[in-house]
Amino acid sequence: MNPELVGTVAIGVMLLLMFLGLPVAICLILVGSIGFAIISGGHQALMLVALSTKSSLGNYTFAVFPVFLLLGEFGGISGMVNEAYAAMNTWLGKVRGGLAMASVAGAALFSTVSGSSMSCAAVMTRVALPNLLYRRYDPRLATGALAAGGTLGNIVPPGVLLVFYAIMTGVSLGDFFVACYLPGFLLTFMYMVQIYIQCKLNPSLGPGTSSTTWKEKLFAVKGIVPVAIILIAFLGGIQFGVFTPNEGASVCTAFAFLYALIRKTLNGQNVLQAFKSTLVTTGMGLAILIGADIFNVFMAASGLAQALATWLTELHLSSLGVVILIMAIYFILGIPMDPLPMMMLTIPIFLPALKAYHINLLWFGVLVIVQCELANITPPVGMYLFVVAQMVKEKGISMGTVFRGAIPFCVTCILFLLILVAFPQISLFMVSLMK
Repeated sequence: MNPELVGTVAIGVMLLLMFLGLPVAICLILVGSIGFAIISGGHQALMLVALSTKSSLGNYTFAVFPVFLLLGEFGGISGMVNEAYAAMNTWLGKVRGGLAMASVAGAALFSTVSGSSMSCAAVMTRVALPNLLYRRYDPRLATGALAAGGTLGNIVPPGVLLVFYAIMTGVSLGDFFVACYLPGFLLTFMYMVQIYIQCKLNPSLGPGTSSTTWKEKLFAVKGIVPVAIILIAFLGGIQFGVFTPNEGASVCTAFAFLYALIRKTLNGQNVLQAFKSTLVTTGMGLAILIGADIFNVFMAASGLAQALATWLTELHLSSLGVVILIMAIYFILGIPMDPLPMMMLTIPIFLPALKAYHINLLWFGVLVIVQCELANITPPVGMYLFVVAQMVKEKGISMGTVFRGAIPFCVTCILFLLILVAFPQISLFMVSLMK
């Protein structure tokens, strides 16, 4: 059978299995190994599975993954999230929509100590929603802001998707983290501006609260100090060559643990739960990594990725045209698919074309991450919308309300994506600055 045809059929089978609810790792391993067996033989396929497992287990870059997960666990236990949100609330609460802005800003700060967008959406909903509803915020704005805050969990490093993208493309994880910081905080600012405009046009969406004195504002700054220490230590340590991203993650995790220890928020139960959650997620991530490696080799053997690169070259598009075309494909795929499987499926296919057109993989990576997060807040299948909706159900807030609240944030995210496409330096400025 023609290898390219095998690759094409395999992608169709992969999509079908994913839609049927089979775990991503199983889909990648099954399709990749069976497809490779058809092309190269059963013995070679078994060798591929063994070698991919060995290389994935020894992947140094992946070692940062469980460390960042543990950092997020200790960050939550220590109360950093609550303190950061309270600080933002003190500074922004007086402004119409200020509490919603504080929720988004708090999500951005929490994202610097958590690698999970879903955790970000869930934690911020638990922390901020009662206050938003007590202050008579419109449920649409409240839930939309909390779902949108979840998107920052992967865009603001360290994010789970960032680690997988760096491994799959071979870009420096440290450089990719740095490339994502400015876009992440810019999107945070755009969300806040959008909330301000919404509340300016319709004051009933987000009433202001009582004003605070400058003394109270200055005193509240201490609430963001722990997060700021982690952010500055991580970036500064990498910049000045004190440690690698893996070592920096370990240092930051140790700081979060000590901070929780000093605040006496640690106990045997939550420490055990922190390690248990980290181990479970790491196991799933490692299985996905093994599957992705097998699938990458299969795609290369099938020649499908190279055929796509050749086809794109024959279209005589500019590099910008290729990026726009790929982003359109991601937008369509993002409707039915979760971000991680979508990335695992498409990166091996698009990578040869990206290299053929000399497209900067750091810039493209930022675009992919933003596109994946946009999919997570796009009705009717955005994952973060379901997370928030499940948590607000007992408050009498319907799924439709959550969907309507997310639409303005989707528009802002699309606008942000277009800005990143038009101005690549937003993603590359800090990388060039730190070289």
